[in-house]
Amino acid sequence: MIPKFDHNNVIPPHLGNPTQKNDLSPYHCTTLELCKTFATSKERIEILSGLLSFREKMNLLGVKQGFQWIDGSFTENIEVSEKRAPRDLDLVTFFGGITIENQQTLVEQFTEFADSQTAKETYKLDHYAVDYCYSPDVTVESARYWIQLFSHNRLGVWKGILRLELNTPDIDAESIEYLKKLAL
Repeated sequence: MIPKFDHNNVIPPHLGNPTQKNDLSPYHCTTLELCKTFATSKERIEILSGLLSFREKMNLLGVKQGFQWIDGSFTENIEVSEKRAPRDLDLVTFFGGITIENQQTLVEQFTEFADSQTAKETYKLDHYAVDYCYSPDVTVESARYWIQLFSHNRLGVWKGILRLELNTPDIDAESIEYLKKLAL
């Protein structure tokens, strides 16, 4: 479920009681829920299309175990708060189950997976990847970094994060069709 924007024009960091685990960000959602909530302009549809293409390529290349955190101005009511459209979507992919050798092949075939600048140019995603199987200490430090960075906007307003599971090709395909109907 994706909560509605709060009085700060952001997704709230929690839904009332921050000690209730089920009421805390990151909020689980599907790509279809994401599209139905955020495909409100040409710019947003273009960004969502990039995300879905990116996920499709990840699936094809075997990145299927894990989840993604979504944030940035895309998950804010930036059109109201800053009178502009979002430019991209901030995305961290936490993944596992891929050997170092296969990760090297993945990066060779999918540069955007490991290069945020190329991902931004190609897919309108500010993407970063974390192999959560590499090391528990590195995983904890990565999660600490990203949760702190993503849990506040540039004005210091506390906000929520969204979570997408990986390996949902049927829902992703349904999301692509949903966006195509909006573009007509």
